[in-house]
Amino acid sequence: IDGLIKICHLIQNLLWEKNVRNKDNHCMEVIRLKGLVSIKDKSQQVIVQGVHELYDLEETPVSWKDDTERTNRLVLIGRNLDKDILKQLFIATVTETEKQWTTHFKEDQVCT
Repeated sequence: IDGLIKICHLIQNLLWEKNVRNKDNHCMEVIRLKGLVSIKDKSQQVIVQGVHELYDLEETPVSWKDDTERTNRLVLIGRNLDKDILKQLFIATVTETEKQWTTHFKEDQVCT
């Protein structure tokens, strides 16, 4: 699956489906997110922004330089957030390790 599509799916699970849970099985509620991400096979930097249920991914005109390490930075504001789980999900999303990626999505247990 394309890297942008996987990032969109992750964001949709956090913002729309609200089916990502922390270690205590509480729903993670993301109110605001913002960041800069590196997508596999894309030379441009991608900006991610989200508020409540709205989000946007935009390729910037800035390309990653061949001689520099690509970095990803995300800032999330919300309730019941678990940094370790969110980091694992993000890493699994950008490295495409499907098993890790779906571990914390409880699609049959939508948070309310």
